[in-house]
Amino acid sequence: MKAEQKKIIVVDDNNTNLTACRTILKPYYMIYPATSAAKMFALMEQIIPDLILMDVDMPDMNGYEAAGRLKKNDAYKDIPFIFLSGRIDPASEMFGLNMGALDYIHKPFVSELLIRRIKTYLSLKEHNESIKDILKQGLEISEPLGTLKSLLETAIKNDDSNAIKTSINAALEISEKLIVTVDNLYNSIKTEI
Repeated sequence: MKAEQKKIIVVDDNNTNLTACRTILKPYYMIYPATSAAKMFALMEQIIPDLILMDVDMPDMNGYEAAGRLKKNDAYKDIPFIFLSGRIDPASEMFGLNMGALDYIHKPFVSELLIRRIKTYLSLKEHNESIKDILKQGLEISEPLGTLKSLLETAIKNDDSNAIKTSINAALEISEKLIVTVDNLYNSIKTEI
């Protein structure tokens, strides 16, 4: 059974490597093979993957060039990628990591380690997205709190009882909405813990 139907594009000009990755990962993820970076970009016009596994040494456009294009494109810049490479020198690995790769895995790779690393990175991505949602909900609280504060200040400064009642009634409506928002935020955080 596929793990939450996460989509992974595997980019490698070597069909043996593509087949190996596909065979290893297919039981867990939806795998989309691409034999070149150009084919990867064409594929991404139809699907946005959760992760890209990309060879470094490919003709026409190598993995580093493709990573640079990913980072420059607003639609693709947040897609995480991992380099899979036969290069074993530290300079190549550092260069790839400095480009924004999550990892730099040497070929031939160990199947179980590849699966575990992918699972870890996808899990971290999900947690980061959950945290962003929680922070967004927190920001949604600050505007009504400002309005509530303003209404209460108006009520305090005003001598007209009708104006005071109007301000307090509006403040009550906002506070009820805030209670619902805070409850939702609490429930979001509670499910993350």
